Amino acid sequence: MFNKLKKIPVGVRAAIVYTFASVFSRGLAMITVPIFTRIMSTSEIGMVNLYNSWHSLIAVVATLSLTSGGFQAAMKDFSHERDQYQSSVLTLTSLMALILTVMYFISPATWNSITGLPTELMVLMLVSFFFAPAQDFWLLRQRYEFKYKLACSVTIGISVIATLISVVTVLNLDKTGSNKVAEGRLFSTNIVSIFVAIIIWIIIYVRGKKVVSLKYWKYSFALSLPLVGYAIANQILSVSDRMMISKMVGNDAVGIYSTLYTVSSISLLIWTAINSSFVPYLFQTIGKENNRIGRISIALMGSYAVLALMLTYLAPEIVRILATKEYYEAIYIMPPIAAGVFLTSVSNMYSNLLIYYKSTKYIMYSSATAAIINVVLNLIFINIFGYIAAAYTTLFAYIVLAILQAFFARKVHLKNSGDRSVYNDKAVFVMVIITIALSLFGLILYHFTILRYFIVCLGSILGVVLIKKSLTTLKQSK
Repeated sequence: MFNKLKKIPVGVRAAIVYTFASVFSRGLAMITVPIFTRIMSTSEIGMVNLYNSWHSLIAVVATLSLTSGGFQAAMKDFSHERDQYQSSVLTLTSLMALILTVMYFISPATWNSITGLPTELMVLMLVSFFFAPAQDFWLLRQRYEFKYKLACSVTIGISVIATLISVVTVLNLDKTGSNKVAEGRLFSTNIVSIFVAIIIWIIIYVRGKKVVSLKYWKYSFALSLPLVGYAIANQILSVSDRMMISKMVGNDAVGIYSTLYTVSSISLLIWTAINSSFVPYLFQTIGKENNRIGRISIALMGSYAVLALMLTYLAPEIVRILATKEYYEAIYIMPPIAAGVFLTSVSNMYSNLLIYYKSTKYIMYSSATAAIINVVLNLIFINIFGYIAAAYTTLFAYIVLAILQAFFARKVHLKNSGDRSVYNDKAVFVMVIITIALSLFGLILYHFTILRYFIVCLGSILGVVLIKKSLTTLKQSK
C-alpha cells in the first residue's frame, strides 16, 4: 500500500492522507458516543453541544474568516513572504480575541445568560479563540505546501490523546459524583489542542517577526470580510436550533436532539469526499461540448440519496448501539434531519457553480434568508410542539436554501454562457421530492422491522451500483 502511495502525485497523496486524518478524527469521536451517552446525563450532553454550537458561531467573528479561502490565496500571492504574512494576520485574530474578552468581562453575567454557559466555559472559549487560529493557519499552510506527514500526525495525535483524556476524566468525575462532568469533558477535550496551539503561536511569531503589517491586513480584509456574513448565516442555520432548544426547552432536549442530529449527519463525510472529487471535473468541463455534467451530477446525488436513506432506515439500530433509551424514544426526528442533510448535496452542487463564476454573494444571500426563516419558524413551532419541531423547521430551511441557490446558479450561468443550467434541474427536483418523501416514510417503517431490513438490502445494492457507475463515468470523463 505504501509503495502504491508513493507513486501517486504529491497533491493527490496529500489529499488522500488529509481525508484519512479527517475521517479518523470524526470516526474516533463517533466511537466514543456510546461511552459518553451511557455515563453522562442528557443535560450534560446538552451542555457540551451547546458549548460547541456557541463556539462555532462566535469563532466566525473571532477569526474574521481569515482561515477561509483568502488564506490560500495569500499563500500564492505572498509566496516569498509566507512567514511574515502568517505572523501579521495572527495578530489580527489575537486582537479580536482580546476585544471579545474585554466585552465579556465588562458584563459576564449578561453573556452567561445569553449563551447559557457558566463562566469557566466562557473563559475556555476565549482562550481557545486567542491561540487556536495559530494552529489553523499552520495546518492550512502545511496543506497548501503538500506537507502532510507532520500535519496529519499532529491532527491524529491530538484526537487520540484528547479522546483518551476526556474519557478518563468523565469516568473519574462520574465515579466521584461530581456535578461538573460536562465542564470536565470540555476542558479535557480542548486542553491538548490549546497546548499545541500555544507552541505553534510562538513559532509563527519567532519565524515571521512581523507583528503588524497594513499591507497584509488590507489584503486579508478585502478577501475575508465578505465571507463573514455568509459564515455567520451558515452557522446560524447549522446551530441555532440547538441554542433555541436550550433556551425554550432545556439542555436535556439539546442533548437528545444534537446526538441524533450527529448520527443523521454521519453520511456527510461521504458526501464531502464525493463533492471534492466532482468539483475539479465540473470546473474543467463547464463550457465544453459533449460534457456529461448533468448525468454525473444526478448519479452522484442519487447515490448519496440512497446512502442517506439507508442510514435513516437503520436509525433504530444505530441509536441502540450509540445511545440509551432516552435517545431511542426520539428517533422520529431523524427522518426530517436526514432529508435536510441530503439537501446539503443539492445546495453544494449549485453553490459550486456560483463559486466557479465568483458570485459568492448569492451564496450569502441564500444562506442568510434560510437562516432567518429557520430562526423565525423555531420561535413559533418549538413553543407549540417542543424540540421535535426543530427537525422539521430545519428541513424547510434547507429546502429554501437549495431552491434559492438553484435559482441564483441558473441566473448567473445564463448570464455568463447563455445556457439555462449546467444540471438537469427537472431531474434534480424530482429526486429531491422522492428523497424527502422516502425519508419521511421512515416514520412508518420504524414499526415494520423485516420490511425495513428488506428495503435496506435492496437500497444498499442500488447504492453500490450507482456509486460505481458514477465514479467510472467521472473517471472516463477526465
